[in-house]
Amino acid sequence: MWDFTPVNEISIRELFDQITELGDKIEGVTLLGGEPLDQYEETLALLQLCAKAGLSAMLFTGYELQEITQKGMSDIQKYLDILITGRYEETKRTIQHQWIGSTNQKIHFLSDRYADFNIKNGNYMEVSIEEDGSLTILGFPNVIMEVPS
Repeated sequence: MWDFTPVNEISIRELFDQITELGDKIEGVTLLGGEPLDQYEETLALLQLCAKAGLSAMLFTGYELQEITQKGMSDIQKYLDILITGRYEETKRTIQHQWIGSTNQKIHFLSDRYADFNIKNGNYMEVSIEEDGSLTILGFPNVIMEVPS
């Protein structure tokens, strides 16, 4: 579904520098699709830098844990606090679970960092409106929303 032709290439160091420039405005990073593990070496290197900087890390992948191991990518788990696995399946769509879009997907807490975190199921969305008026909607809306121009 995603084109693998590079559009905007950036070095791992440059991306990491952009992340750390945010200072205490963030406590961690979340990596999601396309498919972060399609760039495994780069994703691993970025996560290693983030771990050294004390940032938390969450990654969404369409792969299952077994596939990650079979593909020789299980080292990535050392640098993650939370891993969401599983392909999105339209027939199992859910809007009532935090972080997942279909009920076959699994949430794995891989460190003690969020040991006390309580998953709150429900339909959550995050809406950001920037100074220039641009709008970003994250989450799983139940209906298609129309934004006036």
